[in-house]
Amino acid sequence: MRQPMPVLSRARLLLLLLAGALARATPRTPVLPTIGSASRPPVPGLGGGGGWRVPVSASTLSVVYAPTARRPCVGAPRWRGGGASMSAAAPLFAKVASIYKIASIQKVLELGTIAAFGTLTRNRLDSGALTALLLKAVVPAVILTSLAGLSLSRELSGFLGAGALLVLCQIAVGQLVARVILGGSARRAVTRRTVAVQLATMAPVLSSFAFISEFAPARLGLAAIVDLPSKAFTLLFLPLFLGLLGQRPKICDQAGSLNDQKFESPPPGTGARLRAQLGALCTELSDPFNAAIVAGLLMAATGTKVADLGFVGGAMRTLASAQTPILFLLIGTKFSLSGARPTLVLSLLFARHGLIALATAAFLRFAGVTDAGARLAAVLSSQAASSIVGFGQLDRMAARRSDLGYDPALAFEIVGLSFPLTIVLNTVTCIAGAAYVDHLPLVGAGLLAISAAIYAAKRAQIDAAV
Repeated sequence: MRQPMPVLSRARLLLLLLAGALARATPRTPVLPTIGSASRPPVPGLGGGGGWRVPVSASTLSVVYAPTARRPCVGAPRWRGGGASMSAAAPLFAKVASIYKIASIQKVLELGTIAAFGTLTRNRLDSGALTALLLKAVVPAVILTSLAGLSLSRELSGFLGAGALLVLCQIAVGQLVARVILGGSARRAVTRRTVAVQLATMAPVLSSFAFISEFAPARLGLAAIVDLPSKAFTLLFLPLFLGLLGQRPKICDQAGSLNDQKFESPPPGTGARLRAQLGALCTELSDPFNAAIVAGLLMAATGTKVADLGFVGGAMRTLASAQTPILFLLIGTKFSLSGARPTLVLSLLFARHGLIALATAAFLRFAGVTDAGARLAAVLSSQAASSIVGFGQLDRMAARRSDLGYDPALAFEIVGLSFPLTIVLNTVTCIAGAAYVDHLPLVGAGLLAISAAIYAAKRAQIDAAV
């Protein structure tokens, strides 16, 4: 006959069962062994992964239950093959995702979408009307708001000098590229003259400032100061430059020439001359370009800001903000890589950027520019696209003086391909960072090699079309 369990043994059994229940309810955290202690593996059936830790010391001996981290089951499925590659590719995916979220990259994709929409709807959109809207309404608003915000001081003279040097470099590069690639034949005089003028213009605000504000924000104000000489050249001196480079009409030596006819008619009186000059002045001021330049200079001289004009200033800012979408929509309607002209334009642009890269590298070296942000901002500004305002000046001059010999269609093709190329170069510059800026001479040589390769591959087609 079985003897009943003693009361003390029953109590011990109940305590052990209670300890096991508490162990299952206790959060399982790993126990780090301490110095002077020994541990045993978990006891199966108690605690489901807990373990008995037996601290050993010279004077005491105690047994304490402590839960440990749960181990995976022996029969649990494990991924084989691809785990290591996925973990290695995770940093690359994270970097690509971080680059994708950058504001300037998002802006590039936004402008590309607008251009793509223009390409898809080119048969339904009137590119001539878009051009007139851009040059007659939007660009004058941009001129007014740009000039009205000018403010100069003596401390900025060094940056203004750097901007003037960049303008002179752009002019020299335009002349050199046009002469080397197009030669000196009289048949290509109009093409050569148009290329030299359009390549001499630049638009950092529209094509580079978005990148500078994202990757070198502390240098954005100085970049705007450096851009002032470029604005002055495009708005004030480019018409004179167009007149100086324009072809001269041949002087007729026969009887009845223009010079002879001047002396046949009596000279007009003083009142008639004044009325003629006043009428010519009113005609000039009625042009949106000239009116915007005069109004902007007056506002800058008097310290009047665009915000001071109230709703008129708001209207000017709204029109100016429409420049970018309308421009890229127009680029989309006219964008085409078929034929010889786009190939020629790409060769010209790669040569321009290559020479400018070499000149910028030399400037950074001899000027002793060591600040990383300033170097990056200088390179981004130097890679600016050709100016739409410069194209407007050339188009207006060609309409008024057809005898000067300019090709507005070619000038716009340069603008249209210049913006995508600048966006690509600036994107690569910002991603590569110091590696791009420090190796700028190699970048310039590479761009010149690309230009030469494009022209060599399509030389016969270009010679036949130009």
